[in-house]
Amino acid sequence: MNANYWQGELVRLRPLARTDIDAWLGEDADSEAIRALNFGMEPPRSRAMAEEWVARFADFGNSDEFIFFSIETLAGEYVGNINIHGMDRRNGVFETGSRLFRAHRGKGYLLEAKRIVLRYAFHELRFQKYNLRCLETNAAIVRHAQRLGCREEGRIRRAAYTEGRYLDVLLYGLTREEFDANEG
Repeated sequence: MNANYWQGELVRLRPLARTDIDAWLGEDADSEAIRALNFGMEPPRSRAMAEEWVARFADFGNSDEFIFFSIETLAGEYVGNINIHGMDRRNGVFETGSRLFRAHRGKGYLLEAKRIVLRYAFHELRFQKYNLRCLETNAAIVRHAQRLGCREEGRIRRAAYTEGRYLDVLLYGLTREEFDANEG
């Protein structure tokens, strides 16, 4: 393991910063990513809305709701975000949300960032189960879940409506023990 807990071979995680707003807003034109992330289209975000969001979660503010990281390359280029949310501390389960900017997809950045976040959630926050949900049409996230070692746990039929049709939501899960076996 790298001496820096928050750094892998390709990326490092850092707190979301107010200076990330311009790049973040610039990626809002990527409707395909917005649809996949939010299970449908949402109205465009204004600068004021983005500033409010970033002010709320920058520097790990409101970390009981979201633990929000920015992903940057080892050269310091901001390439996306990842967060821990849906934290059910009583039962030890959580989810993540992530978005890698289009120009940086397919380079292994998100997979490495997710492994860092999972290690933190399992080994430091004492969570025991990771849950992942995605639209049935999101082949990239299905591959991502499989590469992490997640198991398909179910399907919620016709649970999301976008582009004029109903889509199924796929459910994947990963236990701490499965994560440890995959990483070991």
